[in-house]
Amino acid sequence: MRSLIALSVLLPATLALADGKVVAPRDYRGSLEEEAQEAIIIYEAGKSAASGKEDMILKIRVAGEVASFAWIIPFPNEPKIAKEDPKLFKELFDYVEARTRRTYKKGRGMGGGGEMAVKAAESAVEVLSRRIVGSYDTAVVREKKAGALNGWLKQEGFQTLDDAEDVIGYYRKKGYVFACIKVSDVELAKGKPVESHPLRFTFGTGGRDGIYFPMKMTGLQEKPFNINLYVFYGAWLNGKLNKYGYVHRGFSLRFRDWDSPKCKANAGKAWSAPQHDPYLRDMARRLPTVTELFQTLHPGERYYLTNIQAFGLKPDKVREWPNDLWLFPYYIDRQFVPFDARPGGPASK
Repeated sequence: MRSLIALSVLLPATLALADGKVVAPRDYRGSLEEEAQEAIIIYEAGKSAASGKEDMILKIRVAGEVASFAWIIPFPNEPKIAKEDPKLFKELFDYVEARTRRTYKKGRGMGGGGEMAVKAAESAVEVLSRRIVGSYDTAVVREKKAGALNGWLKQEGFQTLDDAEDVIGYYRKKGYVFACIKVSDVELAKGKPVESHPLRFTFGTGGRDGIYFPMKMTGLQEKPFNINLYVFYGAWLNGKLNKYGYVHRGFSLRFRDWDSPKCKANAGKAWSAPQHDPYLRDMARRLPTVTELFQTLHPGERYYLTNIQAFGLKPDKVREWPNDLWLFPYYIDRQFVPFDARPGGPASK
């Protein structure tokens, strides 16, 4: 069961998408913005408490005039980090575009240089892991004391996150960790944004039926942003069934897979073997990289793809959200409260 976000090269240049925060070097005085951010989130629902797992693949497009920057992303638990193929995003974008054209045609529309140091702040910032992944220097840290993350960033030669204690403190109190990615092999120039190569973060959500996507951190930026999510899950998602639906967070449905007469009802699609799936068969040749991804990570598992979008989200409003974005399956019973949204769950208020 699964999720994601779309191609920056095919989105407006002014687009800024959620999921973390980019931080400029300490002495930099120009602008540094996420013009676009892409993500693929594959979610495996758990059968018991705290057993849900995600594979979140992220790629961002950044504009500015710096040679290095830090990218900070919050997670419920320590993630494992690996490099992924950028072709994934192109194939998935093309797949949804092709499906959407067919759907409309048939009238079946669906609703500081060097490695990051780990020194003086160790008592207040716990470094859980660090490694080089592709062209990135990565570290996963947990803030133990208010202001410690800012001290650590400053020590690394980056600007601090000013007036951000409400957001940083929110994650600290929940025991979340921060993946700090140092990008130092780019040459950004005014008017020439650069795209990072994708990274995959594999982590436990701390729940059993909610798909996690970090958004409150993006509330620290200044410009409104759009989000385009392609969600892989073993069932359809709750859109407007009750207050746990995604429409109540400003999202709307663009597309989702359906069951044709040849498909087994409510069984998902065989993304790891699309050539043998009656629904995916005619698209299989367009999805070699995506197929390989699912063969590697989740062979034999079945998913529905749902594409939801939100436009013009205001950072100050997102910052006031009681929680990050959590997506839930479509439970037929309107009164059913998702497990992760119950008191004590990771998606509870």
